[in-house]
Order: sequence, then C-alpha cells, then structure tokens
Amino acid sequence: VHGFSGSLQHAERFVQLGYKIGVGGTITYPRASKTRDVIAKLPLASLLLETDAPDMPLNGFQGQPNRPEQAARVFDVLCELRPEPEDEIAEVLLNNTYAVFNVRG
Repeated sequence: VHGFSGSLQHAERFVQLGYKIGVGGTITYPRASKTRDVIAKLPLASLLLETDAPDMPLNGFQGQPNRPEQAARVFDVLCELRPEPEDEIAEVLLNNTYAVFNVRG
C-alpha cells in the first residue's frame, strides 16, 4: 500500500489481505506520530521501503524534490522506530522487496 498513513486497524487489515505497507518520507516527520506508531507495531515482514521520489520530501528537505537515494534516510528513521537490529531490518526489507517483485535474492 503506497504511502500508507492510516490507522493500525487499516494496516492490519491490508496485511491480512496479503498487502505490504509502504514506508516512506512521512515517518521522517516527528509530528507524524500516528504513522510512526503504526509502522513500529506492524510485523516487519509486512513493510516495504519507499521514497515516493520526486514527491513527498523528507523532513528537513521541504521544498526540494525527493530523490531515490533518500531511501537510506527513511531506512535510518525506520531503524529508530523498530526494536529489531538494523541488519535484520535490512535483510527482511530486502526479502520483502524480492517477494513483491517475484525475484530471487
């Protein structure tokens, strides 16, 4: 689900239906506490990293086009929100991406 910013209940329903939840620049904004909380509570296996480049600038980059390499900053913030170690988060996100695009890693 691209650019998800809904409730935990909506996210859980999407996950039950087999969808992945897109995690993008919204989580870089401290005021986006609802979205940050939802992303922290969902199973890691249900998440995908996204930038929505060139739209949705990250916090601190308002007024500038977003760029694909900003995914690294989204990843850093995701790691701050999640209890899992960074290397586990990276591995699970990579496997989630492989699964969505039906490719083998």
